[in-house]
Amino acid sequence: MKSNESSEVKVVSLPWSNGNMSAKLWTVGKKTIACVPELGLHCYGTSQSEALFRLFTVLLKYYRQLKVHRSRLGKRGRGHLELLSDWIIGVEDRMRLRTFDKELVTAGRHTFS
Repeated sequence: MKSNESSEVKVVSLPWSNGNMSAKLWTVGKKTIACVPELGLHCYGTSQSEALFRLFTVLLKYYRQLKVHRSRLGKRGRGHLELLSDWIIGVEDRMRLRTFDKELVTAGRHTFS
């Protein structure tokens, strides 16, 4: 017999989002569901981290698909592409190297000059 017990929906911030997109998490039975309501995307996992990882990868794949087919998108698709483009810019900014100064590399207690 399936368990239909559902946990309360938690609204969490989507990492690196500028606030235009959010993520919701809840558990039904043994499955955790993660969704981005602004895009209508849902991902499932056996744990919260698995569901969120799948959501992250689906967002990246969806962005690539929208970008490739930009010329054929309708109004809704262009809106999704705009939301995801802003999110991707945030991800890329976080991954970019912040310092350009040459720094001394240390290994253990020794410094090399």
